[in-house]
Amino acid sequence: MAAQAPSNITVAGRLSYPVFTQAAAVVRNGTSQYPKKDDAIAPEYNLLLEQVGLDKITKFILDEFLPGLTAQFKAGDKKYEKFDAKTVSRLEEAIQAGDWDTQPPYLFIKPVPEKTVELAPEAVAMIKINGNRGQDLELKAIVRTEAELAIPDNDVLDYPLIKNIGQTVHEMYAGCVAGTTLNLYAYINGKLPGIAAGGPKLVFKSDADSFGGGAALDEEALFLDD
Repeated sequence: MAAQAPSNITVAGRLSYPVFTQAAAVVRNGTSQYPKKDDAIAPEYNLLLEQVGLDKITKFILDEFLPGLTAQFKAGDKKYEKFDAKTVSRLEEAIQAGDWDTQPPYLFIKPVPEKTVELAPEAVAMIKINGNRGQDLELKAIVRTEAELAIPDNDVLDYPLIKNIGQTVHEMYAGCVAGTTLNLYAYINGKLPGIAAGGPKLVFKSDADSFGGGAALDEEALFLDD
Protein backbone atom coordinates (compact mmCIF):
# COMPACT_ATOMS: atom_id res chain seq x y z
CA MET A 1 0.00 0.00 0.00
CA ALA A 2 1.32 3.43 -0.94
CA ALA A 3 1.96 6.03 1.73
CA GLN A 4 -0.92 8.37 2.53
CA ALA A 5 -1.25 11.15 -0.04
CA PRO A 6 0.30 14.44 1.22
CA SER A 7 -2.57 16.68 2.31
CA ASN A 8 -1.35 19.21 4.90
CA ILE A 9 -0.07 22.69 4.17
CA THR A 10 0.14 25.77 6.41
CA VAL A 11 -1.08 29.08 4.99
CA ALA A 12 -1.90 32.60 6.17
CA GLY A 13 -3.99 35.47 4.87
CA ARG A 14 -6.55 38.12 5.73
CA LEU A 15 -9.54 36.60 7.49
CA SER A 16 -12.85 37.05 5.68
CA TYR A 17 -16.48 35.92 6.18
CA PRO A 18 -15.76 33.97 9.39
CA VAL A 19 -18.36 31.82 11.14
CA PHE A 20 -16.57 30.74 14.32
CA THR A 21 -19.18 28.65 16.13
CA GLN A 22 -21.50 25.78 15.26
CA ALA A 23 -24.47 27.76 16.60
CA ALA A 24 -23.69 30.66 14.27
CA ALA A 25 -23.25 28.23 11.39
CA VAL A 26 -26.70 26.77 12.01
CA VAL A 27 -28.29 30.23 12.10
CA ARG A 28 -26.50 31.30 8.91
CA ASN A 29 -27.48 28.06 7.17
CA GLY A 30 -31.13 28.73 7.96
CA THR A 31 -31.05 32.00 6.04
CA SER A 32 -29.06 30.70 3.08
CA GLN A 33 -30.42 30.37 -0.41
CA TYR A 34 -28.52 27.07 -0.57
CA PRO A 35 -29.06 25.46 2.86
CA LYS A 36 -27.06 22.38 3.82
CA LYS A 37 -28.45 19.32 5.55
CA ASP A 38 -28.11 19.46 9.34
CA ASP A 39 -25.38 16.83 9.46
CA ALA A 40 -23.28 18.81 6.95
CA ILE A 41 -23.30 22.13 8.81
CA ALA A 42 -19.95 23.32 10.17
CA PRO A 43 -18.24 26.61 11.00
CA GLU A 44 -16.25 28.02 8.11
CA TYR A 45 -14.11 30.96 7.13
CA ASN A 46 -12.08 32.31 4.25
CA LEU A 47 -8.51 33.54 3.92
CA LEU A 48 -7.62 36.17 1.34
CA LEU A 49 -4.28 35.32 -0.22
CA GLU A 50 -1.53 37.41 -1.73
CA GLN A 51 0.30 36.00 -4.75
CA VAL A 52 3.00 34.29 -2.68
CA GLY A 53 0.39 32.42 -0.65
CA LEU A 54 -1.56 31.37 -3.72
CA ASP A 55 1.62 30.16 -5.42
CA LYS A 56 2.49 28.10 -2.33
CA ILE A 57 -0.88 26.33 -2.38
CA THR A 58 -1.03 25.67 -6.12
CA LYS A 59 2.54 24.35 -6.13
CA PHE A 60 1.71 21.99 -3.28
CA ILE A 61 -1.39 20.71 -5.06
CA LEU A 62 0.42 20.15 -8.36
CA ASP A 63 3.68 18.77 -6.96
CA GLU A 64 2.49 16.75 -3.98
CA PHE A 65 -1.27 16.43 -3.46
CA LEU A 66 -2.34 15.32 -6.95
CA PRO A 67 0.62 12.96 -7.45
CA GLY A 68 -0.32 11.48 -4.08
CA LEU A 69 -3.86 10.81 -5.32
CA THR A 70 -2.45 9.07 -8.37
CA ALA A 71 -0.18 6.93 -6.22
CA GLN A 72 -3.09 5.91 -3.99
CA PHE A 73 -5.21 5.05 -7.05
CA LYS A 74 -2.46 2.89 -8.52
CA ALA A 75 -1.98 1.17 -5.16
CA GLY A 76 -5.62 0.09 -5.23
CA ASP A 77 -6.74 2.18 -2.25
CA LYS A 78 -10.56 2.04 -2.28
CA LYS A 79 -10.77 5.58 -0.93
CA TYR A 80 -9.21 6.84 -4.16
CA GLU A 81 -10.67 4.38 -6.66
CA LYS A 82 -12.47 7.12 -8.61
CA PHE A 83 -9.33 9.23 -9.06
CA ASP A 84 -8.05 7.75 -12.29
CA ALA A 85 -5.65 9.59 -14.61
CA LYS A 86 -8.47 11.43 -16.41
CA THR A 87 -10.03 12.69 -13.19
CA VAL A 88 -6.74 13.84 -11.70
CA SER A 89 -5.86 15.51 -15.01
CA ARG A 90 -9.07 17.57 -14.82
CA LEU A 91 -8.08 18.83 -11.39
CA GLU A 92 -4.54 19.53 -12.53
CA GLU A 93 -5.73 21.52 -15.55
CA ALA A 94 -8.09 23.58 -13.38
CA ILE A 95 -5.28 24.50 -10.98
CA GLN A 96 -2.88 25.34 -13.82
CA ALA A 97 -5.49 27.51 -15.54
CA GLY A 98 -5.96 29.62 -12.41
CA ASP A 99 -9.47 30.60 -13.50
CA TRP A 100 -11.15 30.42 -10.12
CA ASP A 101 -14.44 31.71 -11.54
CA THR A 102 -14.85 28.66 -13.76
CA GLN A 103 -15.94 25.63 -11.74
CA PRO A 104 -16.35 22.61 -11.81
CA PRO A 105 -13.98 20.96 -11.13
CA TYR A 106 -14.91 22.23 -7.68
CA LEU A 107 -12.07 23.95 -5.86
CA PHE A 108 -11.68 25.56 -2.45
CA ILE A 109 -9.80 28.36 -4.23
CA LYS A 110 -12.24 31.12 -5.19
CA PRO A 111 -12.01 34.55 -6.80
CA VAL A 112 -11.93 37.51 -4.42
CA PRO A 113 -15.55 38.71 -4.11
CA GLU A 114 -16.10 42.01 -5.88
CA LYS A 115 -17.10 43.85 -2.70
CA THR A 116 -13.97 42.62 -0.92
CA VAL A 117 -11.47 43.78 -3.53
CA GLU A 118 -11.45 47.36 -2.25
CA LEU A 119 -10.99 46.14 1.34
CA ALA A 120 -8.02 43.92 0.49
CA PRO A 121 -6.54 45.11 -2.82
CA GLU A 122 -3.44 42.97 -2.22
CA ALA A 123 -5.49 39.76 -2.38
CA VAL A 124 -5.42 37.71 -5.59
CA ALA A 125 -7.61 34.79 -4.47
CA MET A 126 -9.75 33.55 -1.59
CA ILE A 127 -9.72 30.08 -0.08
CA LYS A 128 -12.77 28.59 1.62
CA ILE A 129 -11.96 26.53 4.72
CA ASN A 130 -14.30 24.26 6.66
CA GLY A 131 -14.22 23.52 10.36
CA ASN A 132 -15.31 20.21 11.88
CA ARG A 133 -19.01 19.46 11.68
CA GLY A 134 -20.80 20.04 14.96
CA GLN A 135 -17.83 21.76 16.61
CA ASP A 136 -16.74 25.36 17.15
CA LEU A 137 -13.50 26.50 15.57
CA GLU A 138 -10.50 26.37 17.89
CA LEU A 139 -9.20 29.94 18.03
CA LYS A 140 -5.61 30.61 19.04
CA ALA A 141 -3.12 33.47 18.82
CA ILE A 142 0.61 33.94 18.47
CA VAL A 143 2.06 35.63 21.57
CA ARG A 144 5.40 37.35 21.04
CA THR A 145 5.82 39.11 24.40
CA GLU A 146 4.42 38.85 27.93
CA ALA A 147 2.42 42.02 27.28
CA GLU A 148 0.25 40.04 24.83
CA LEU A 149 -0.95 37.66 27.56
CA ALA A 150 -4.29 38.53 29.18
CA ILE A 151 -2.74 37.58 32.53
CA PRO A 152 1.05 38.09 32.68
CA ASP A 153 2.99 34.95 33.49
CA ASN A 154 6.54 35.45 34.73
CA ASP A 155 7.19 31.72 34.44
CA VAL A 156 6.97 31.85 30.64
CA LEU A 157 10.44 32.63 29.35
CA ASP A 158 10.40 31.49 25.73
CA TYR A 159 8.59 33.54 23.10
CA PRO A 160 6.95 33.43 20.63
CA LEU A 161 4.35 30.83 21.56
CA ILE A 162 0.76 29.98 20.71
CA LYS A 163 -2.04 30.25 23.26
CA ASN A 164 -5.82 29.95 23.19
CA ILE A 165 -6.96 33.37 22.07
CA GLY A 166 -8.95 33.89 25.29
CA GLN A 167 -5.67 33.81 27.21
CA THR A 168 -4.31 36.69 25.14
CA VAL A 169 -5.11 40.33 24.48
CA HIS A 170 -5.86 39.54 20.84
CA GLU A 171 -9.20 39.20 19.09
CA MET A 172 -10.10 37.32 15.93
CA TYR A 173 -11.95 39.55 13.47
CA ALA A 174 -12.59 39.94 9.77
CA GLY A 175 -9.56 41.68 8.31
CA CYS A 176 -6.87 40.43 10.69
CA VAL A 177 -4.03 38.23 9.48
CA ALA A 178 -4.58 34.62 10.50
CA GLY A 179 -3.12 31.25 9.65
CA THR A 180 -4.04 27.59 9.73
CA THR A 181 -2.78 24.19 8.66
CA LEU A 182 -5.07 22.98 5.90
CA ASN A 183 -6.08 19.39 5.41
CA LEU A 184 -6.88 19.01 1.71
CA TYR A 185 -9.19 16.26 0.54
CA ALA A 186 -10.46 15.24 -2.87
CA TYR A 187 -14.03 14.14 -3.51
CA ILE A 188 -16.47 13.34 -6.28
CA ASN A 189 -19.79 15.21 -6.48
CA GLY A 190 -21.92 13.21 -8.88
CA LYS A 191 -19.35 12.61 -11.61
CA LEU A 192 -17.43 15.83 -11.02
CA PRO A 193 -14.21 15.99 -8.97
CA GLY A 194 -13.31 18.58 -6.40
CA ILE A 195 -10.78 19.56 -3.77
CA ALA A 196 -11.88 20.98 -0.41
CA ALA A 197 -9.95 22.21 2.62
CA GLY A 198 -10.47 21.72 6.33
CA GLY A 199 -8.85 23.80 9.05
CA PRO A 200 -10.55 23.60 12.46
CA LYS A 201 -7.73 25.47 14.24
CA LEU A 202 -7.31 29.15 13.36
CA VAL A 203 -4.38 31.20 14.68
CA PHE A 204 -4.32 35.00 14.96
CA LYS A 205 -1.02 36.30 13.59
CA SER A 206 -1.29 40.10 13.48
CA ASP A 207 -3.63 43.05 13.33
CA ALA A 208 -4.70 44.67 10.08
CA ASP A 209 -7.49 47.00 9.03
CA SER A 210 -10.82 45.58 10.14
CA PHE A 211 -13.41 44.84 7.48
CA GLY A 212 -16.06 46.02 9.91
CA GLY A 213 -19.48 44.64 9.11
CA GLY A 214 -18.13 43.55 5.75
CA ALA A 215 -19.96 42.95 2.54
CA ALA A 216 -22.89 40.59 2.19
CA LEU A 217 -21.93 36.94 1.91
CA ASP A 218 -21.15 35.82 -1.61
CA GLU A 219 -23.42 32.77 -1.44
CA GLU A 220 -22.52 31.52 -4.89
CA ALA A 221 -18.80 31.44 -4.08
CA LEU A 222 -19.24 29.95 -0.60
CA PHE A 223 -21.58 27.12 -1.61
CA LEU A 224 -20.31 26.39 -5.10
CA ASP A 225 -18.80 23.04 -4.13
CA ASP A 226 -21.77 21.71 -2.13
